[in-house]
Amino acid sequence: MNLPHMKQHSCHELKIGQDWIIRRFFSFILYGFLTFFPGALFPEPLNIEVKADSAILINADTGAILFEKNGRKQQFPASITKIATCFYTLQQFEDKLDVEVTAEAEAISTVTDVAKRKSRYTLPAWWLETSSSHIGLKKGEVLTLEDLLYGMMIASGNDASNVIAQFISGTIPLFMEEVNLFLKKLGCTDTHFCNPHGLHHPKHVTTAYDMALMTKEALKNSNFRKIVKTSRYTKPKTNKQPSSVLLQTNKLLRKDKKQFYYPKAIGVKTGFTSDAQNTLVAAAEKDGRCLIAVLLKTKERDDIFIDAKKLFEAAFSQPKLQKTLLKSGSQKGLLLKGAKQTLIPYIQKDVKMEYYPAEEPNLSCKMHLKKDLFPPIEKGSVIGEIQILNKGEVSLLSVPVYAKERVDLSLSSSVKNFFFSRKSKEDKVASSLSLITFFKWLLSLSLMIGIPLGLYSLYKKSNSPTRNLG
Repeated sequence: MNLPHMKQHSCHELKIGQDWIIRRFFSFILYGFLTFFPGALFPEPLNIEVKADSAILINADTGAILFEKNGRKQQFPASITKIATCFYTLQQFEDKLDVEVTAEAEAISTVTDVAKRKSRYTLPAWWLETSSSHIGLKKGEVLTLEDLLYGMMIASGNDASNVIAQFISGTIPLFMEEVNLFLKKLGCTDTHFCNPHGLHHPKHVTTAYDMALMTKEALKNSNFRKIVKTSRYTKPKTNKQPSSVLLQTNKLLRKDKKQFYYPKAIGVKTGFTSDAQNTLVAAAEKDGRCLIAVLLKTKERDDIFIDAKKLFEAAFSQPKLQKTLLKSGSQKGLLLKGAKQTLIPYIQKDVKMEYYPAEEPNLSCKMHLKKDLFPPIEKGSVIGEIQILNKGEVSLLSVPVYAKERVDLSLSSSVKNFFFSRKSKEDKVASSLSLITFFKWLLSLSLMIGIPLGLYSLYKKSNSPTRNLG
């Protein structure tokens, strides 16, 4: 993060402009913290057993991994695919959710899952299956894009997914190309989706980590959050059908499912196919801390909700810890080229970090020095700031850095800057002041040495014996 009127530097290698090189590197990098406080920032992973073949729990804000089991193993996602479809759609049509969309015949075409298997999946991957979940869309039916998104995310309508995809990109295959490129840019490198709904295809795969990553980004969208936390939605009357009520498939959000209801839950999506088994991406929030759990390939439906609650509760029950990373006071000095004295950085307050035991504080330290930092530097003046950043380069805290003592220009730099440089008038004044100070010192030294020598010379002359020449 570049600050106004500040220049960013790594704690490993700090520079000021082109002329002023810091000869001694700033030493209080985070690894130094770990050296001085052994074991203080090491994580304590959650010790939990889950039924899912692949699972992960991350912090939605920092991306820190609290729990992982086969998190990078490719699996079939089933309907949690719709998270990507919804997120990408909102990225394209965020401000046009009231636009009307017509269901075309191609988007709601169906075949049996047996026919797909017999064809060895050479049939279009987006074709619907007769026994799959849907919201009963009919050819020519008109709904708003918002209603379709709710139908897809709340009731898991595969038909709604296809209609959305065709509307957004013109064709469903083109939509999938765009979504896959979009996901790659997010960092989901082990994901490839062949359709917008998640019906089985042997090349339609993802990982628990990738699902957590895309959900982390999707939750930053307020419309996405609103849609996925809805437990009940009334689909308005259309030109083809009367209004109907859609119920959430995620039992963590359903108060009528008392065994599974979780008050801290805020979404996101369930999934199931015979090949993928049961899948779930869930998010929960407590005291402003949001966590995302992903569970893939779970045999029993109920276990995805039970395991998600176990993961959330284990994490939320941990106390928050506080550690001092850097003590207040003077830090190791910085030797600036052309400076008469070493610049001593000074921090007024301890640098402290709060974190939860299961969250690895994968941090880095950077210093921002003021662009106009140039001797003379007054005692107590702000010379920059230290920032503690997480793995995603997000600043978690910043601390101002002050000059412990005044730093003047060296004599050689004063002469050089005064006679040869193109510095500003202020800098020339500073150089001339340094020269005046030097000449005053030189004059004083001359007087201190010259007067005693002159007196001594007179004394010797007056006391020398007179020679008789006659």
